[in-house]
Amino acid sequence: MAASERWIVSDDHRLSVGQLAATTLRRRFDAVWTKLQATCDMPDHTEHVHQLRVATRRTLAAFDAFHAVIPARRRAWFEKRLRRLRRTAGEARDLDVLTDRLANDAARARNRLVAMLSKQRRKSRAPIRALLEDLVDADWCCRVDRLLNDVHVRRRRSDFRSYARRHFKPMIAAFFAKADHKLHDDAKIHALRIEGKKLRYALEIFAPALPSHARARCQGSLERLQKTLGDFTDHAAAADRFGRWARSADAGPNRDMLVSLREDESRQADIARKAFSKWWNPSRRRSLRRRFARTMRRSA
Repeated sequence: MAASERWIVSDDHRLSVGQLAATTLRRRFDAVWTKLQATCDMPDHTEHVHQLRVATRRTLAAFDAFHAVIPARRRAWFEKRLRRLRRTAGEARDLDVLTDRLANDAARARNRLVAMLSKQRRKSRAPIRALLEDLVDADWCCRVDRLLNDVHVRRRRSDFRSYARRHFKPMIAAFFAKADHKLHDDAKIHALRIEGKKLRYALEIFAPALPSHARARCQGSLERLQKTLGDFTDHAAAADRFGRWARSADAGPNRDMLVSLREDESRQADIARKAFSKWWNPSRRRSLRRRFARTMRRSA
């Protein structure tokens, strides 16, 4: 089973919006809580940090998809804390990736630098633990139960298929608004990557209202897009971190080495960006747009 398939909670479009919203949010809340605890219990297990960030992204995507049926005040409370958790896990994940990459690259290995990154990586777990403690104090689990009960009870008669068509189309439009830009700078590529993730997670959420074969093809295209962007993202993030570190007071005798690493990562990011721009050509964009258009027509 593909990873994305495991996040689809039902294939029955006859369920109400409230039922599907509550079930979808429950699965994602459970994933966040499980991975948050695992990260704190096993701080050296880097995959837990990665899965925690993914789980928070998927939960925020569910809030976007079901924003019309979630009480605004409760939605704002959860979204604020999920975004904080995503940022904190993202910082720790970036350190994990960079430390492992430098440690395993024999041609560029810098023992002192890797040791310093490893120390930063260990420190990056402390804010995650602090967030867990804050959420326990805020009675997170009971708040989740109250939110889901409210969504399920108040929205149990709304039709999911019509809701999905109405709310999925703007997400598709937002993605292609970014996809049609000329991607000549890092910020626009990053914006496209974020919109691609949002759309991929929305496909999982609205799956019951979409033809399975057409949805799977759209999902596969978005996954290829994310994979193709992966090298650029890693190099650009590394260049940014080395640049900030080189400018900080902590750089000390490592400053020249950090500047050299930043320049190297920037060159690699530029190569990856050009390769992506060549791959992400007008023909490929038109093909993906038609694929989504056919999927929406068949859903009707």
